[in-house]
Amino acid sequence: MNRLRAFLVIVLCLLFCVSAHAELIMVNSPDAMPETDADGFLPAAGDGYYYSNHAEGLWLYMDADTRIEITRHQTKSPLITYYLADIVCRPGTTLYTRTWNEKKPGRTNGLPQEIAQRDHAVFAMSGDFYSYRIAHDRYPGIIIREGKAIYKKTYSKYVRAVPNLANMAFFPSGMTEVNECSDYSAKEYLERGAETVLSFGPILIRDGEIPKLSDSAYTHLEPRCAIGVVERSHFIALLVEGRKTHSDGADLQTCAEILLEAGCTDALNLDGGNTAAMLFLGESVQLADGGGIDVNERAIPDILCAGTY
Repeated sequence: MNRLRAFLVIVLCLLFCVSAHAELIMVNSPDAMPETDADGFLPAAGDGYYYSNHAEGLWLYMDADTRIEITRHQTKSPLITYYLADIVCRPGTTLYTRTWNEKKPGRTNGLPQEIAQRDHAVFAMSGDFYSYRIAHDRYPGIIIREGKAIYKKTYSKYVRAVPNLANMAFFPSGMTEVNECSDYSAKEYLERGAETVLSFGPILIRDGEIPKLSDSAYTHLEPRCAIGVVERSHFIALLVEGRKTHSDGADLQTCAEILLEAGCTDALNLDGGNTAAMLFLGESVQLADGGGIDVNERAIPDILCAGTY
């Protein structure tokens, strides 16, 4: 009898593990993606469909709750290679975060691809790298993850620096907003229902306008990451490659203009440099010098995600 019970427990565990994550169905061309409902999603919950072509610079994903399209763009003047991820979540949902060490957030770090693969994130990107500020005894900014305030200390006024700890707040309804560091406290964000608050900055776009980004702190050509908002539950993520033969990097004005042209009304600069990462199904989308995939080697505390499988 004990053996029978043990066998049934194992079977149930296996069934749970299999059903916990949807299957991924690869299509051989973008035209082979399935038809969608009126909202642009698959009509029923179940398997996710994807197309991935690193050489072409195109990645697509679709299921009943998420639609993602990542495209590579290259210009000669300025010499930059950048990626735009157009992310649409079903109304009433939003982006989410996954932390490397839930018990000690910000105290230990993991590679972004390892976090994405472990937690089955379809899209993932690096965020505000707050663990660096913790390790160097600096203000971390307002860090809220999964409805809990992890860190609260921030600047009391606007600072011209990277980062200046400006915020992007994500609400369960799909509403998202950018604010300067002193606009709201962690307590006020939680009282308003914020699920996630990132702290980095500066703000790149606010209410459809690009603020002054000509300060010397903002004009270096670097690898960049940013996240923009088009409307509720609709986001544009940006990664600009830099320090490579095919891409010099960008200043913040260029990043803001790219996101504004892509339709964003609000946007926040995230940590760039060696931190900059964008992944599709756990694999980097970036180009290595000489071709192939550029693998991220900087460990970070968490990732910003869309879609699960």
